[in-house]
Amino acid sequence: MSNALFIAVVTGGASGIGLATASALLARGNWHIYILDRNPPPSNAFTPDANATYIQADVTEFASLASAFQKIFDSHSRLDFVFANAGIALHPDSLTPTAESSKDEYPATPDLTLLDVNLKGVIYTSHLARHYFHLSPAGSERNLIITASMAGFYASPSVPVYTASKHAAVGWTRSIAPSYWKQDRIRVNAICPSLVATGIMPKEMYASFPDGVLTPIESVVKAVLLLLDGKTEQVDEGKVVAGQTVEVNGSDFYFRKQIEFCNPLAAAVMGSAEVKA
Repeated sequence: MSNALFIAVVTGGASGIGLATASALLARGNWHIYILDRNPPPSNAFTPDANATYIQADVTEFASLASAFQKIFDSHSRLDFVFANAGIALHPDSLTPTAESSKDEYPATPDLTLLDVNLKGVIYTSHLARHYFHLSPAGSERNLIITASMAGFYASPSVPVYTASKHAAVGWTRSIAPSYWKQDRIRVNAICPSLVATGIMPKEMYASFPDGVLTPIESVVKAVLLLLDGKTEQVDEGKVVAGQTVEVNGSDFYFRKQIEFCNPLAAAVMGSAEVKA
């Protein structure tokens, strides 16, 4: 990247991975970071002179999110990086029968707020990112990184709705990456962290896991920056760093490939997810 001032949008940027990534970009000195979240970051998160701006926005409400993007674009006439990071892990879903279940009544309507945030929010954010990337000057950086999870690759019976949302985020990333690159030169990638100690779960829940299982938030930020910069030794030289779904476990990165097609007919039906330079 050049020494120009780059413009970034970070959803869910008031805490956790989003806040840590915003701080890392600010440390580079050539970024203006817009934090989009329902709540503001801590008052001491940034220095008073930092190029960081908070805008209240709800990723599940398209009008709210679109208004924030428009304000940012009106101010700078460009957009370089969108980090679709907002997400939640624990939310009552009413999917388990209770003692009050009756054969004479329907079960309670499931609360799918988690899907609204983790999937609908990602789709809304991606859609707006593409729109404003498309309007940005030719030659500008155009990077969309989505926060998925290791639960996007593996089953997790204890949190099935969360797991479904993260499988969807991985599928969304792989499915849009080819067209976003071909049509607008937007690089789309996803990070898929293991368990990271953030505010996504209560502190006491993290204590229930074995020692050494947590992934440092610094490892996740490093993965984001590698994808943002388009530099990694684990992607073949000469290939576009796009369409990657990177599992972050401990200090290690695993570039997960889509499963192989069972036969050529399946490949013909689904189409190629390869991003070609």
